[in-house]
Order: sequence, then C-alpha cells, then structure tokens
Amino acid sequence: MADDYERLADKTELSHEEALALKEELRKRDEDGELAADLVHPARWHVVSRMDSFAAASFLNTSPLTRPGEGMVSNRSDGMVDIYRFALV
Repeated sequence: MADDYERLADKTELSHEEALALKEELRKRDEDGELAADLVHPARWHVVSRMDSFAAASFLNTSPLTRPGEGMVSNRSDGMVDIYRFALV
C-alpha cells in the first residue's frame, strides 16, 4: 500500500473509495507509530466529490476522526455533497 499511499497522498481530489483507503492507511500508520514520519507532508485541503450525505457523514466519522475545523460539507445542485477537509496528507 506504500506506493498507493504516496499516490493518494499527492492528490487533492479523491473519490469516496480513495479517501476511505487513505484514511484507513493513516489509521494503520498511527497504530504502528509510523505516522510521525509522515508529518513532513504539509497540511493542505483535499476534496472528496460527489457522495450522498450519509456517505459523507460516515466518511468524516471514520477513524481517524475528522476534528472540528478540519472538514466541511458543501451541497451540490445534483443532490450530492462534496467534502473539503484539511489534512496532513
């Protein structure tokens, strides 16, 4: 997953599946104590596009949790939502 992690970490717009995979990798690295090494990545805004509101809420509450001020949900005209989140990767 290291190559996939680097590829996903460099993207600013992710699909729902890519964003969940990236969050899962971050959770695993945090549990293994490897997350501190990733702090060299600058924090930046990421966009997860075109999901329904339930999927957005589930994503924001998936471990590691999105803390206050780190995420925002925006309604789209097609009934879906986009998530904007500030993260280290």
